[in-house]
Amino acid sequence: MRPHVELIHEDDYVWHPAELPYAVGEVRERRLSSDEEDGSAALSLAFDSPTRRDAGVPSADTEFFVLEGRLRHGTTDLGPGGYLHVPKGVPMEELTVEAGSRLLHWREYGPSDFEPGGARWPNASGDVTEWDSGTMEWITAPTNGPLTPLYIKLLHRDEKTGFYTRLVLAPKGWTDHRLAHHPCYEEFYTLSGRMTYNFGDIDPGTYCFRPPFVKHGHFVAQEDTTWIIRSDGELINWYTTDEWIKWGGEAENYEPHQAPVPSTLPIRSRSRGDWDNDGM
Repeated sequence: MRPHVELIHEDDYVWHPAELPYAVGEVRERRLSSDEEDGSAALSLAFDSPTRRDAGVPSADTEFFVLEGRLRHGTTDLGPGGYLHVPKGVPMEELTVEAGSRLLHWREYGPSDFEPGGARWPNASGDVTEWDSGTMEWITAPTNGPLTPLYIKLLHRDEKTGFYTRLVLAPKGWTDHRLAHHPCYEEFYTLSGRMTYNFGDIDPGTYCFRPPFVKHGHFVAQEDTTWIIRSDGELINWYTTDEWIKWGGEAENYEPHQAPVPSTLPIRSRSRGDWDNDGM
């Protein structure tokens, strides 16, 4: 259970005390989206003091991405663009974050519970992933239609489920007029650039969580635009053409049982302005 959030800007949201059990320091969080049934969440963190947490075991798949400042995991020092993924039930090392840092933080498939000094769970799968994304090369992504390709840096992918986290770059002028939906959820946070979009203007700090089978639509990149994107499975683009008024259409490359589903009005924040239901 996770609501459709499209589109919000994080600056429109209030701060809360951060939910980082056993961390010592002053940390605030903005709750971009959350699942109140299993504890999954997407959070923006601000560190008002140096912060430290001892080694231990998280109860959820855990990810951090450094926007500003520095994060140290054990002996690995990560600056802006640094990425850390720790699978559920897998021990992580001591975590320290310098004052003034800004991090994105995700929990998946579990709450914020943390076991200091804990051992690896018997059913845990995978290992810790650490990346300095600034040292990675952009790879051309397979595309179906747009004249200008997208580029990706793959940060993490679960070989069993297809769940992935990656950076995506849309060059200035990239456009796609079609309406698409996917069999998995799609979540993004905008790191840089500017784009017009059927749900509103995209600029740094904008965030979206779109559940499976919910349509989204046309884009035009006004500048080179970079996102960090997460999906809980293989992201397949299913396109609808000759769309009916408000709902329906001829399936172009998917079966009838894979049709998009109606969405209630998505959660939007005030700076994104009014929405005219374009694309829905």
